[in-house]
Amino acid sequence: TNYIYIDYSAGVPVPKATTDRTTIELNRMFTLGRVYRDGVTLHIVNSGVNLYNHMRNNHERLIGVRGFERASGGVIAEKLVRYLTSTDGVFYLGANKIATTQQDTSPTGPPDILTRWYHDAGGNWVSNTGIEGASAAGQISNEHYDTPTGLADIGVARYGVFWLFIHFDGDLHVVYGIGTYKL
Repeated sequence: TNYIYIDYSAGVPVPKATTDRTTIELNRMFTLGRVYRDGVTLHIVNSGVNLYNHMRNNHERLIGVRGFERASGGVIAEKLVRYLTSTDGVFYLGANKIATTQQDTSPTGPPDILTRWYHDAGGNWVSNTGIEGASAAGQISNEHYDTPTGLADIGVARYGVFWLFIHFDGDLHVVYGIGTYKL
């Protein structure tokens, strides 16, 4: 592999080549591309430095490759009976750092809000932060599951499934599952 680069060390751009990439100094030299030789055939890769709108392009790359990513914390756990807590968390959306604060939906906590998501009678997504059935404001229901037309009873000797999320602002959200199950 030959690295083709421009050496600007003396104030005048000079094209050069090397097989040792580490000899290309990062501040006054920049890579234009690479050339691979296979017999008499040359394979040329234009892989130089493209700084046009670098920050935005890097952000878009991070979103495309890594998406939304947890760095640390943000652990959700149960406290008391079906109340939730979460720890401080650090997340990244592309190059943007998102810090969330701990939450506690129990009566012994602040209490923080638990937002529930399910469908109403018209099939629309709705959210509920108040009391749902016999469950207090910060508890996950053990009574209902989601249907396309609203909540339905889970039933005797059955259980529901719920998906928990930490929102960008740190609030806890739960999406009701769409079924009732038994072991």
